[in-house]
Amino acid sequence: MIIAFDTTFFVLHYFSNEESILNKTQKIFTECRKLGNKGILPTIVLGEFYALVRKKTGRDIAEKYFRELINSGLNIINLTIDIAKQAGIFRHKYKEKLPWGDCIIAATAFLEDAEILLTEDPHFKQFREIKARTLAEIKI
Repeated sequence: MIIAFDTTFFVLHYFSNEESILNKTQKIFTECRKLGNKGILPTIVLGEFYALVRKKTGRDIAEKYFRELINSGLNIINLTIDIAKQAGIFRHKYKEKLPWGDCIIAATAFLEDAEILLTEDPHFKQFREIKARTLAEIKI
């Protein structure tokens, strides 16, 4: 299974106080590392998450979590020309109602053939080209 991750997944993974959520996010990470599976981490998600963590907890924790994500085994996907173009297509198609960051994340998931985009952000449900799912909707 190929899963693309949105920033909101990592917010749950690092900041939830609910053990059931933490267990589920950890299981998803484990599944993404199994043979034949892949976890996709768009670089824009790294930037969004770093900024959020730094604002919430400070530089040291932001650096720690950033390094953890870099070394997590997820497939980090840089913003490419093709992703930029596809994000522009999405932005136009949806009449500029969806944020640029979401368009880039959706384009990355789409072009990397992700089976699902794991997110808590309701904006992603508007993209017809990808399957956006929340943590509660994922069966692991």
